[in-house]
Amino acid sequence: MTPLLWLIKALEVTQPYRVDSTDGTAQVQCYIHLPPSHQLPEPEELRVSLLKGLHGSQVLCWSTLNLTEQAAAGVEKEGQVQCSTRVTDGAVELSVFGLRATDTDLYRCQIEVLFPPPYLRLRGNGTLVHVRESSDCPLRDAQRQAAHKADEDEEDQRDERTAPLSVPVVVLVILVIFALLFIIYLQVLHCKDVRREMVRPVPEPCVHYKGDAAFSC
Repeated sequence: MTPLLWLIKALEVTQPYRVDSTDGTAQVQCYIHLPPSHQLPEPEELRVSLLKGLHGSQVLCWSTLNLTEQAAAGVEKEGQVQCSTRVTDGAVELSVFGLRATDTDLYRCQIEVLFPPPYLRLRGNGTLVHVRESSDCPLRDAQRQAAHKADEDEEDQRDERTAPLSVPVVVLVILVIFALLFIIYLQVLHCKDVRREMVRPVPEPCVHYKGDAAFSC
């Protein structure tokens, strides 16, 4: 194995285990570990990509970084997702924008040394990027508030329509109940009168006798 191949294999890129994304933004830090006895020139231009999946090669986004000027030389946008890079705390930090909850996955850093030669391509061990569903989206909140307001207005209108009708209905039910009770009371009185007529004793006929003849009163 040539010294250059050995050196390439000794290079390592490590990443944090997990990163939480808020508002569709995530920062993934990629640390390059060089062996103590390396003789590689200091890199001046890098291309940093974010690969989706543990073994996948799909590039979510990439950005080139000029280390001599400490500025991003270009930003690549894939659909709604774009990224930019900078060097901070001894690591290459990749900032990703436009993530959605469906983008939650394992992502690996791919760092390519474009200049000076030799060309190197290194890949990290992967970071789980957990994209939380944003609750601060103004459009979504506005839609939710509008729907909630419409439901409240509809409920208020329903209450206003039913409230005036409830009092007359209650009064009508009470009047019907009193009328039924009054009818029942009259029927009870009628039954008592009929019974009283049935049990009234029949008077005995009055008969007067005069001689052999009988005369009724």
